[in-house]
Amino acid sequence: MKFLDYPEQQRHGSQDFPYFFYHVTYIHPRYTMPYHWHPLCEIVHVFSGHFRLQLEDCELLLSPGDSAFISSGVTHGGAPLEAQSCCYECLLMDLDTIFQSGSSTRVYEHKIFDLLNQKILIHNYFPAACTQINDILCSMLDLLRFKPEGYTLLLQGYTFLLFGQLFQNHFYSEAPALSTQKKVLHLKDVLTFIDEHYAEDIRLSDLAACANMNGNYFCRYFRELTHRTPLDYLNYYRVEAACEQLSYTNKTITEIAFDCGFHDASYFVKVFKRYKNITPSEYTRADF
Repeated sequence: MKFLDYPEQQRHGSQDFPYFFYHVTYIHPRYTMPYHWHPLCEIVHVFSGHFRLQLEDCELLLSPGDSAFISSGVTHGGAPLEAQSCCYECLLMDLDTIFQSGSSTRVYEHKIFDLLNQKILIHNYFPAACTQINDILCSMLDLLRFKPEGYTLLLQGYTFLLFGQLFQNHFYSEAPALSTQKKVLHLKDVLTFIDEHYAEDIRLSDLAACANMNGNYFCRYFRELTHRTPLDYLNYYRVEAACEQLSYTNKTITEIAFDCGFHDASYFVKVFKRYKNITPSEYTRADF
């Protein structure tokens, strides 16, 4: 599945550097976080404002200083509560690469094996008062923001320190039953389908077919997990994709409308304004 990357975000880590970082303020084209999933674990840390994060089985309201840990494969999405004042950062890590078998991890090999195979899940919420975790996370984010000399080695050291603290303080739990995990498998298929085909003509029946459900049941199922109707989410996703093109390309509004699955430019403008409260033209001219 694509990750709705911005142009400067070339890829989610590599064998040499299995980390991925981005800093988000209201001027960012992805100020809101579309519902999605990926094979990396992700940490969201809020610096100012408030961020509502929706996970598969719960909803978190993050305040300044709070962090959320999103385990590999967990579907998630969210949005700032404030129109402009929220600032948050996300750190994604490829734990399979970071915890490759070696002498430094053998002592905890069984615990790391359980973590990588999703037999245990790290707790998803660390309030600002949980300083033994948030202090480490903030140090990691500082390294990625400023990139001082030797920051890659320091970052790896902090990663081991982070998981050492998580294990030492037993900030994890057994993974949910398989029946609970299966509940979101169909949703992942639908999200992947939208990600790969949003520029095409997609009908509700196409999305329901991805989940192997009838239309009425699928709508209830999708809304229960994402808090949006399927077609509302599809339009929302298309508008978010359009924001990237408006920010990073010289394409016309009509070209972007067709690129993002809208077959009528005037309808695109109407839908865009519904989600962003400004027109595409105003968006490109806005002095954020």
